[in-house]
Amino acid sequence: EDGSYWVVGADEVVQSWDMAFKDLDDIDYVCGQVWARYGLKAYLIDQVRGRLSFVETRKAVRRLSAKWPQASAKYVEDKANGTAVNNSLNQTVAGLIPIEPEGSKYARAAAVSPFIEAGQIVLPSPEVAPWVGAFVEEASSFPNGANDDQVDTMSQAINRLLLAPLLDGSLVLEA
Repeated sequence: EDGSYWVVGADEVVQSWDMAFKDLDDIDYVCGQVWARYGLKAYLIDQVRGRLSFVETRKAVRRLSAKWPQASAKYVEDKANGTAVNNSLNQTVAGLIPIEPEGSKYARAAAVSPFIEAGQIVLPSPEVAPWVGAFVEEASSFPNGANDDQVDTMSQAINRLLLAPLLDGSLVLEA
């Protein structure tokens, strides 16, 4: 009734955000993704992406948070407009977590690539998510493509959902 979406049976649902500085045609996009984890598989279930101003970015975070209230953790890269958006919304949007990226974008993507190669990352069908073609194209051309915002947002999410919990031992599955 309220327009929100819910993921049934997921172990965890999160948002991941990569934010650009300005809404100019020659800069990267703002990208926000919603991911659900079931065991050792992560599913990309929604995405917003655009060249957004600071105000439009704040609205996008609020809209995606209202649409997916189950995504209580919202990982925001603590670079570009991420810091300002986080600071301006942290009293009105629950679960905003600033993430200081470690290493280069390439290193972060390489760290989660084994999950992709193992088939543990699942993308939605293009019939359900028309934007997935552009996502795949960007990932295929990374790191030499024109943009990397979707890949950066994905690597941040996969790091938090799968890699970090496996490395610290908190993601343990029963046999």
